Amino acid sequence: MNRNGTPLRWIAALLGLLLVAAGCSSVGPRQAMSTDSVDESVAVIEDGIAANERLAAEQQARAEALLEALMPEAESEPAAPEPRFDLAVNGVPAQEFFRGLVQDTPYNMVVHPDVTGAISLELKDVSVPEVMEIMRDVYGFDFALEGRLLRVYPDALRTEIFQVNYLNVERSGHSEMQVSAGKVTDAGSTGGSAGYDGGNQNYQQSGRSGGRSGGSVVGTSVNTGAETNFWKELQETLDAIVGGDAGSQVVVTPQVGLAVVRARPESLRAVRSYLSRVENTLHRQVILEAKVIEVTLRDGFQAGINWNTFGDASGGTFAPTTFIDEAGNIVTTNGSEHATAGEFLAGSGGDFFNPLGSAFTLNASYGDFEAAIDLLRTQGSVQVLSSPRIATVNNQKAVIKVGDDEFFVTDISTNTVTAGSAINTVDSPELTPFFSGIALDVTPQISDAGDVILHIHPTVSEVREQLKTISGEQVPLAASQIRESDSIVRASNGQIVVIGGLMQNSSEDNNARVPGLGRLPGLGYLFKQKGQSGVKSELVILLKPIVVDSAGQNDALRRSVDRIQALKRALDRRG
Repeated sequence: MNRNGTPLRWIAALLGLLLVAAGCSSVGPRQAMSTDSVDESVAVIEDGIAANERLAAEQQARAEALLEALMPEAESEPAAPEPRFDLAVNGVPAQEFFRGLVQDTPYNMVVHPDVTGAISLELKDVSVPEVMEIMRDVYGFDFALEGRLLRVYPDALRTEIFQVNYLNVERSGHSEMQVSAGKVTDAGSTGGSAGYDGGNQNYQQSGRSGGRSGGSVVGTSVNTGAETNFWKELQETLDAIVGGDAGSQVVVTPQVGLAVVRARPESLRAVRSYLSRVENTLHRQVILEAKVIEVTLRDGFQAGINWNTFGDASGGTFAPTTFIDEAGNIVTTNGSEHATAGEFLAGSGGDFFNPLGSAFTLNASYGDFEAAIDLLRTQGSVQVLSSPRIATVNNQKAVIKVGDDEFFVTDISTNTVTAGSAINTVDSPELTPFFSGIALDVTPQISDAGDVILHIHPTVSEVREQLKTISGEQVPLAASQIRESDSIVRASNGQIVVIGGLMQNSSEDNNARVPGLGRLPGLGYLFKQKGQSGVKSELVILLKPIVVDSAGQNDALRRSVDRIQALKRALDRRG
C-alpha cells in the first residue's frame, strides 16, 4: 500500500506547484496595482495623523495659555514681599507720623483731620499693617485698609451701620412629658361641682352634691421650654458693649434688619466681632432625618430588642451571612469584606449606653438607616410607620406631626333656665381634641466642630372611645395609649441616634372555620375555631442630624473671589 501511494502523493504535489506558478504569472500585474493603492492609502492616513497631531498641539497650546491666564498670578510670579523696616520716633505729631509711615511703600494714606497727639515708638523689622495694628491697640487710632489705601480715624465717637439678617418674630416652644396616677376631687356643697380627672380622661358634673374628700397621687413630669426674642436681647447686649462710652447710642430696627451703633472705635470693633459670631451661630442649619419603626418581636425576643447588639459601627452594613444563634447572639460567618459581628456590634468604646428604665437613647455611627434597620430585622418584623425629614436652624424647635385629631367630651356643665314657673336644666358638653398619630419635636444646638446636642421628644399615641360608669351614668371617655420619651443627647454630624425601649402588648384574634360547614345554623360552631394570641412590639425611633456646612461654602466662595481679584490685578499689570 505505502509503496503504491507514495508516487501518487508526489505527483499531486507537483501538480499543485504548477498551478501556483501559473496563478502567480496570471495575477502579477493586478498585484502590482493593488500594492500601489495600498501605498497611497497609507500616505493619506499618515498625512491625516500628522494633521491631527498638529491640531492637538495647537489646542493644547491654547488650553495652556488660557489656564495660565486663569491661574492666580501669585503662583507663576510670586508677589513682592511686604516691605519691612525699623522704626524709632519720639514725640512726633500723629499727622506727620502717619504720612511719613507710607513713604517708599506701595500704600496710600488718608488721615482724618481730628487725628492729634504725639507718637513715640521703637520697633524693629515691622511692616506697615503691623504698625497700624499697634497704633490701634496702644493709641486707639482706628484704621481701615482697602487694597493699598489706609484710612486713619481719631479715637472719638463714630457711627457705623451693621446688617443683621434675622426674622422679625418672637418664638416660643414648650414640651412636656408627664407621668401621673391621676387625681379625684369632689366638693361637698349643693350646687357645687364634682370632677374626675384620670390622665387623659376627664369628667365633670355640676348641680350634684357630694361628701367625699379630695386626694391626689403625685407622678413625674418633665417640662422643657424656650422663648426667643432676638431683637430685644440684641438691643440689650449692644447697649452693654458700648455702655461705657460717654455719648454712645444703639438703635436696632428689626423691620429692616439694621443696627446703628455710635461708639468709640474700640467698642465698634467689639460690636463687629460680636455680630459676626452671632450671625455665624444663628445661621447654622441642620437637616433632621427620622425613621419611626414598629418592631413586632419574635418569640426569642419577648423581653425586648437585644440592644447590646448596637455599638459604634464603623462599617454600617452586615455581611449577607449574618444570623442569630440559639442564644440570641448575632454571628457573622464571613468577615472578609465586612466587620465581624463583634467589631460591628460592640465597637471599640466599651459600654456605649446606659439605659434608665424601659426607654433609653444610644448613638450608632452608621452611614445610613439601612444598617440599623437590617439589624432590627434580625429580631422581629419591621414596619416603618413614618419617615419625616425637616430642616431647622440653630436652637430653634422643629415639630413634625402626622395623625388625626378626634374630639371627645371632657366636661359637662349644667345650666338652669327658668321660664315662668317651669325650671329646665340644660347640659352643655365641652369637646376637647385628642391627637392620635405620631408627633416629634426636636431642638438642635450646633457647635463649631459640627457636633449637635438634641432635645428629642417623640410621641406615638392611639386614642379610642371607652365607656365609663360614673355616678350611675355611662360616660364616653377618651382612652389614650401613649408611648413617648423626653431626652437630651449629643451626636456627631451624620451619626444616628436610636431611641428604643417603648414596648406595648396587644392581642389578635385567630379565627378559623371549615368552608361551608362553619355557616350551618346551630351546628356551625362545631366547625369553628376561635383563639387569641399575644403580640409584643417595640417602638424604635432613628434620628440622624446632618449639619449644612454653609460656613465652609462661604469660605470657598470667598477664596474664589480672592482668586478672581488676583487675576484682575494680574491682567491690569499686563495691560
